[in-house]
Amino acid sequence: MLDRRTLGHGVTALVSTGLEEAGFLAAFTERTGGVSCGPFGSLNLSFSGGDPPDRVVENRRRACRALGIERFASGQQVHGSTVRMVGRSESGAGFDHPPAALPSTDALATLVQGVALAVLVADCVPIALASPAEGRLAVVHAGWRGIAAGIVTSAVSMFHRPQDVIGAIGPAVGPDHYEVGPEVAASVAAATEGRAVVQGAGETLRLDLVATVAEILRGCGVRRIETAEECTACRPYRFYSFRGEGITGRQALVAVRM
Repeated sequence: MLDRRTLGHGVTALVSTGLEEAGFLAAFTERTGGVSCGPFGSLNLSFSGGDPPDRVVENRRRACRALGIERFASGQQVHGSTVRMVGRSESGAGFDHPPAALPSTDALATLVQGVALAVLVADCVPIALASPAEGRLAVVHAGWRGIAAGIVTSAVSMFHRPQDVIGAIGPAVGPDHYEVGPEVAASVAAATEGRAVVQGAGETLRLDLVATVAEILRGCGVRRIETAEECTACRPYRFYSFRGEGITGRQALVAVRM
């Protein structure tokens, strides 16, 4: 289960208890407890979109203090299928200097204890994957394009035994706010062996991204999956939502092997 916690200074996050019991922290931040204003209020963790960089850096520092870590590594997300391994030398990549973020990657993985990883989202699906047996951790940013490109299966393939993997899926846009065209639904279905979860018929289709990701994970052999079951567009006071707001900030999945 994901446990909603206020961690200090107004920073709130959903924490995976299953991963916590296995020796990993996986926290899905909400939008409160930061210093950003306007559409980015208040704990915006992304440098993209127009929020002053100094505010983003302060928000990231506040989130890290609340989570008990120093910094996290992040990537330049492109809705692709690349997974990048992160070693100690890449720890903190892009944390306070955007050009230093790991290039063109939508999933990060590490075997190093204490190296924190993050992906940024505002409707896309944030996924944490970890194997206690291997000591391996991965975080994934999965929108429909990334799912169609194979990002979820690419991330699971980093693990030797998917049946040992614990997965946690954080808040994302729900099907009630995610109408797509038939071509999008067909692209996701074609790339996922028919595992796209779609509601409706004809030209009016609603894609359930979270359920689709869960189906892909199960198809890959992942047996333990926790799901937030929180729609970002339904709760603008807690989460950023690009579909709901247009100009907005980003929350994060931050994960580390403790």
